[in-house]
Amino acid sequence: MINKVLFFCVFLAFFSCTKKETAWNIDLEAPLLHDTLSLANWMNDSSLTSSNGEIQVNLTRTLLDLGLSDLIQIPDTSIVQLFSPIFTLNNIPPGTTFVNAIEEHSFDLEDVQLKNIRVLDGRVKVKVLNPLGTKVLFKVQLPGVTKNGAVFEHNYSVEAGTIASPNVQEEWLDISDYQIDLRGQSGLEYNVLQTKLTLSTDPNGPQVSISSSYDFKFEASLESIKVDYAKGYFGSKIFADTALFQLNFMNKILEGSLDLPETALQINIENGMKVPLRGQLHYLKNTNQNGNVVQLTAPTIGPSVYVSPATGSWSSLQSNGVQLDFDATNSNLESFLENLGANNEVAYEVQLNPWGNTSAGNDEVFPNSRLKVTASAQLPLKLGLNGLTLRDTFNIELSQNQSSSHVQSGVVSLDVINGFPFSCDPVLYFMNENGQIIHSIIGSSQISSCEMAAIDPIDGLKKHPSHIEFLLDQATISDLKNIKKVIVEARFDSPNVSTGLSEPKQVQSNAFLSFKLRMKLNTKMVL
Repeated sequence: MINKVLFFCVFLAFFSCTKKETAWNIDLEAPLLHDTLSLANWMNDSSLTSSNGEIQVNLTRTLLDLGLSDLIQIPDTSIVQLFSPIFTLNNIPPGTTFVNAIEEHSFDLEDVQLKNIRVLDGRVKVKVLNPLGTKVLFKVQLPGVTKNGAVFEHNYSVEAGTIASPNVQEEWLDISDYQIDLRGQSGLEYNVLQTKLTLSTDPNGPQVSISSSYDFKFEASLESIKVDYAKGYFGSKIFADTALFQLNFMNKILEGSLDLPETALQINIENGMKVPLRGQLHYLKNTNQNGNVVQLTAPTIGPSVYVSPATGSWSSLQSNGVQLDFDATNSNLESFLENLGANNEVAYEVQLNPWGNTSAGNDEVFPNSRLKVTASAQLPLKLGLNGLTLRDTFNIELSQNQSSSHVQSGVVSLDVINGFPFSCDPVLYFMNENGQIIHSIIGSSQISSCEMAAIDPIDGLKKHPSHIEFLLDQATISDLKNIKKVIVEARFDSPNVSTGLSEPKQVQSNAFLSFKLRMKLNTKMVL
């Protein structure tokens, strides 16, 4: 809006008379901005809530959240069962079963040793090949793969083929909700899938002879297998990470301090899996806008902590957990928070089965099992501000011609009604294109804290009006063409109205700050 008014003044210069200059002064006044700031738009989200008319801050964040799919991934696998007779079978009567064999196939799951799983979603492609010159009946079974007590079984009648070009039959089958026993025929193995192939000649066909040159084949391709239950040994895998949290607003804080009420921070490790767990918090640190780093120190940072397995089963599953508490008595939490760090880091790790396979392969993970690491802190929005200085920079473009119509002086006025318990001293800085400050304007007075006012009986709030002026003097006006950036700086305090000393102030949930910004320019008009 300032640019528009100044442009209007400069534009009038195009109408100046070349024969005789006529000039007069005129005052132009225009509103720039009228708005109200409050916390209403942020209430009842994940960070700010209202309780008994006061704002509460909930700083809960999830650092880690793992389920079964993060621990176990069944690779896409192709299984082949092949039968080739080692000697010739002559004159086989119709309907003769000439193959009845079980084979075992292993999954490569690294250090994970699975005994049983339940398939949440997945499919298998079954493919059978007949090289014989007559129809062959294929019975395909997966022993140990059951649904409602019934073993996975499919039967195929495959027409005649040749050794060079066997007849092929294939189909995709859904295996969702199937239970899979991976202990093999002995019941003592792990990661083993069984297949059983039964072959019979056509009961209505001719006698046939089969030699070693015939390959009867069954293929099963498992794809996109997702499981929601598993039992076995899940290895000693470590999940480690450094979580980064950016609070960009903090980068605008130039100096000063923030006094928070007594609060506490908790790091929670929740184990919803029937697996022993080790957790370790390596460090928490933050870095503020000035590069100052504060690292949280406490006895529980560094050493490992151990979490017992969950108890129960399916619907009765009960998680176990460990909570690490940090407060003013056991850590430097206050100085950590009051560093006003925009860049925050949390380094941690969790390990499954830190002592190895102590359960004899009886680890269990259920559909509702979760492994979580969360950080949380709840505190009232009660802040003590002592010279807390916020600074932000904006680009501007101003110019005028002193020989034609131009601005000679001006005043930017700010009228505020403040419902927050903080006072503020506003300052404007003007910079050239090299980033050098060439002019500064201090407000004529401060924005007063609402603590200076009486309670309004209508809304129950303290609200204090303030009027501030920023004088655009001649030096600033003359330098308009060199001004490329403006810095808005505000220094906040929370003073006690009696002592003048800073102290924590509770922010009410319906607090607001309304303001009107106007500009008055003294302009010399030249025609």
